[in-house]
Amino acid sequence: MSKDPYTILGINKNASPEEIKKAYRKLAHQHHPDKKGGNEVKFKEINEAYQTLSDPDKKTRYDTYGHAGAQNGFGGASGYGGSTSGWDFGDLGGYESIFDMFSGSGYGATSPRRSTKGEDLHLQVKISKKDLGKKKTYEFEAFNKCIDCSGTGAEGGKLEECKTCNGQGKVRQSVQTPFGVFAQVVACQKCDGDGMVAHTKCHSCNGAGRRKVVRKLELHIPDDIKNRHLVAFPQEGNAGSQGTPSGDLLITIHLV
Repeated sequence: MSKDPYTILGINKNASPEEIKKAYRKLAHQHHPDKKGGNEVKFKEINEAYQTLSDPDKKTRYDTYGHAGAQNGFGGASGYGGSTSGWDFGDLGGYESIFDMFSGSGYGATSPRRSTKGEDLHLQVKISKKDLGKKKTYEFEAFNKCIDCSGTGAEGGKLEECKTCNGQGKVRQSVQTPFGVFAQVVACQKCDGDGMVAHTKCHSCNGAGRRKVVRKLELHIPDDIKNRHLVAFPQEGNAGSQGTPSGDLLITIHLV
């Protein structure tokens, strides 16, 4: 996504979460690819914009750094040929180095896992016209937060500081290239950027922080809907891994 998500959803930067959600639902329903006149490309664009603005971490990074910040943090090197000659890092406002200046992600760091969300769920349901205005119950499989570890992935919820990165969630590494040494900060592979690891993996979810379950959904069917009506339930999709936010639940209603 290269367009401004606020422009895509037709809202301003001061829009509340409820206004963001309302704008998303309206546009998603309008451009849903299953309905006549729908636009799959536009629908995907709308969903990507909503993914950015509905996630507080992504929204903050986008508002501060634009698309690069919302998607992948910042990439680059601290020097060229192993040297920082010609650059003055003497006054970094209290930061330890140039790597620490950018929103806690580090210069060249990949986004930490805690900023990701669970997968969106897309359900298709068929409704008889005689059931309009009634309530229907549906069952479907989804990932819920593991109750035994409260979504942490750790037995008893007990986490400890990652010894590889000393709890920072990122490590600094140097790569030798034909042009010299390329230095960058990357997410710690041991803790996947969290800074904390499980003392012992949860036996119920094997450290994932979520478990697949069968959910029941009671859906009230409006009596005036049209075919391929889209209903969106923000953060009712799959739970994220190890305590990260849930994705969204999108239901398309087909009249038969």
